[in-house]
Amino acid sequence: MEAVQSPVSLVERKKYEIDKAHAVVPGIWWIGSVDETSGQSLNPYLLIDGDEAVLINPGSSAPRHHQLICGKVESLLPPERIAHIAVNHDDPQRCAALTHAEKCAGRSVRLYAPATVVDSVRHYGCLAPIIPLDHGDSIILKSGRTIDFYATPDLPAIGAGFLYDSRTKTVFAGNLLGYIPGDWNLFAPPLSWQAMIPPVTGAAGSKKALLHALNLIERLDPERICPHQGPIIDDDIDRYIETVRRPDLHE
Repeated sequence: MEAVQSPVSLVERKKYEIDKAHAVVPGIWWIGSVDETSGQSLNPYLLIDGDEAVLINPGSSAPRHHQLICGKVESLLPPERIAHIAVNHDDPQRCAALTHAEKCAGRSVRLYAPATVVDSVRHYGCLAPIIPLDHGDSIILKSGRTIDFYATPDLPAIGAGFLYDSRTKTVFAGNLLGYIPGDWNLFAPPLSWQAMIPPVTGAAGSKKALLHALNLIERLDPERICPHQGPIIDDDIDRYIETVRRPDLHE
């Protein structure tokens, strides 16, 4: 039976249990892991839509991580209901657990990766064929709901992109807009804007690539940004994007 839990409220944001799944909004769950010493997190997400689910960026192959993720999935639904697994880059922090996630989900699962990194992702040893995603492609669920892919060439690395769920206005940004705070929180706490500058702004240091990616996100007018590392950003997103675009304005 599917677990029911309300999204974490503003008042409760510091009251979380790292070893449990947490609702971001109804139907989207954080199922990540946290290094309590460093405050760094790896953030897979599970999107549940009716009787099927999408696992986004399953993460590291480190035993503690992938075992924890599988346990969190099982706390929410039978793993065989995962119909789709998607990654938005070939980095091992996002992809190395693909084979474990595939085994957890079962034989009928469909795998997706950006078209430019499909050949690299195959080296993680997945059994199912990997479906390439080009800019503008969508993962289509049985309900008709779509998870849309937007390519962000060279940002934060070659072949990257982000995924967008228009129903909840959620951007799954990978490392594009993640940051690493001193103390981990599920949601971004009020911080100085200087502290919120992402650690990565493009493999080639391309300002043009950065602006292109930010403009894509801004046009979607999302209500939250779910990065693969660091807390979820769901407040004052416009100002955060402007900070990344023009950090000099907030010095």
